[in-house]
Amino acid sequence: MINEVLHSRLIAFALGAWMVYCASIGAYDGALFIPMIYALLLLLNHIDQKKSEGSRNAHAQSK
Repeated sequence: MINEVLHSRLIAFALGAWMVYCASIGAYDGALFIPMIYALLLLLNHIDQKKSEGSRNAHAQSK
């Protein structure tokens, strides 16, 4: 579920629109804060997927 949300085009469009809006009014902290949270979620999702793949490979090799 979280993977589908993170890779959604609608979410990417909304983030881009928010960044443009914040940058146009001069609120650069708002333009960077939400995409940084999004990037953190992507990173944590990627680490979680690698961890689960590693455990599956280790489990398959032990059989």
